[in-house]
Parts: sequence; structure tokens; C-alpha cells
Amino acid sequence: MKLYLTDASGNSYKVRVLASILGVPYEKVYVDWPSREHKSPAFLKLNPRGQVPVMEVEGKVFWDSTAHLVYLARKFGGEQWLPTDPLGMAEVMNWMAFAQNEIYFGLQWARGVIVYGIPGSLELFQGHGRKALEILESQFGKHEWLALGRPTVADIACYPYVKRAPEGRIPLEPYPGVNAWLRRCEALPGWLKLD
Repeated sequence: MKLYLTDASGNSYKVRVLASILGVPYEKVYVDWPSREHKSPAFLKLNPRGQVPVMEVEGKVFWDSTAHLVYLARKFGGEQWLPTDPLGMAEVMNWMAFAQNEIYFGLQWARGVIVYGIPGSLELFQGHGRKALEILESQFGKHEWLALGRPTVADIACYPYVKRAPEGRIPLEPYPGVNAWLRRCEALPGWLKLD
């Protein structure tokens, strides 16, 4: 298995975390983000979206971290990380979608404006990010994990951009349940520190 990534990418981080937890070896291919290697013709042949991570495995290429998490969880994680029963899978996928929508388009985009200078309304992104954190805080008022009462790929998918929310000038102090969940994630065996 080969993973094209950057250390700064939260989406690359998700895949690295699950591979670490499951003890799955892989070849790292670092993409030179500052030189825009991810937009080069060679890279665009791998991923026409021009984004990382990209996974090459079993003769196939997958462009999205959600697909990578699903592959790793089902191939190496048994029922623990992504169950096969329809209700359990739907519960996990509900939060996976939340990671790719509310969290990404709020917390990550606010961070993008501050850290990378991407154009957009910081106030709008921060508002979406705070709403996402309020939803998470409500969940953690009743549950320790996002789905199924245990850690799943949903927790891994949601973690990086929540952890980095302060980089988008969205403080985490008002969300004690979210902070407790972040600490629970970080205490899992094999969890990697977010650089």
C-alpha cells in the first residue's frame, strides 16, 4: 500500500492514525505542497482533484480520506472500526459525513483563511465551525464517542480539524465535552500526535 501525503494535511493524518492503530505498514510518498506538486501533471494523473491523500492499493487508486478509512477499517479492523451491520454502519457514516461537511467547511476553512490565506469569509466559516462544535458538544453530553459507544473511524475522521480549530481563531475552551473527547482519542493505543 502506498500513501501520497503531506504532514500538514488533516485528511492525510486521519489515514496515518488508523494505519498506526491497526499496525498496517505502508509506503509514504511525500508530496511537496509548497511547490504545488499536487497540481503537477504527474500527480493529476493519480488524482484529478489535485489533493492529498491518495492511496494506491491492490492495483487501485483512491482519492479521498473517507475511502481510505473505509478500506483500512474493513480490510484490517474487523467490526471494531466500521461495522458491517446496516444500522451500525449508518451510525458511523452519519458522523463521517459530518466530518466532510460541517467540520471541514467550518473549522478547516476558517483555518485555511488564517493559516493559508485562502479567500473567503472568515466570519462565515467560523460561524459554521462553532455550529459544528455545538453539535459535537451536545453529542458528548450524552456519549463518550461519536457512534456505537466506542471508538470508530467516525472519531478519527472528525478529530484533526476539531483539534486544529484554534488555528482558525475558534477557541475550544467553551466545549468541555469536545475537549474530553479529544483526550480520549489521544489516549487510544497507536494514536499519533497531530503535528
